Amino acid sequence: MKANWLAYKKKYWDVRSVQERNVLKILAAAVTPFVVYFILWQPAHTSVNKLRASVPTLAKDAERMKIQADEVERLRHRPKPALMDAAALKAAVEDSALRNNLGEAISAMTLQEPNAVRITFVSVSFEHWLRWIRSLQQEQQIRAESVSVAMLSQPGMVKISATLVNGGKQ
Repeated sequence: MKANWLAYKKKYWDVRSVQERNVLKILAAAVTPFVVYFILWQPAHTSVNKLRASVPTLAKDAERMKIQADEVERLRHRPKPALMDAAALKAAVEDSALRNNLGEAISAMTLQEPNAVRITFVSVSFEHWLRWIRSLQQEQQIRAESVSVAMLSQPGMVKISATLVNGGKQ
């Protein structure tokens, strides 16, 4: 390596006059601070400012992901709901509909084996029905597997036909 450097120096530096060497040294000394500023310091300074702005957001995202991972782990170990047969499911749906003031709105309810109930509302408030379905899901793990919704002429009122099931697939 030293031999290469000496050969380079002899070929390009030693052939120059003293005055040329001095001018090149002065130019190098004058240009070096600009090179250091624009190639090293300025990009680093800009990047630090960007990081200061993005690190808090990334920390919040990481904390949210940690909370979600904890929730996934908790849900993974939650006991599975017991499957109800169609008759028990019908009784639970009727009881919940009565508690939520939807009992009179039900026009038809038929059993579908092994664990499903087909329910029909001729006219019901869509908002009220959504709250009822949500309470069924949260309290009794009964969910709507298929739903057909038709708008009625009254604002907010709909005709609904839905299949409700309990638990997972058999």
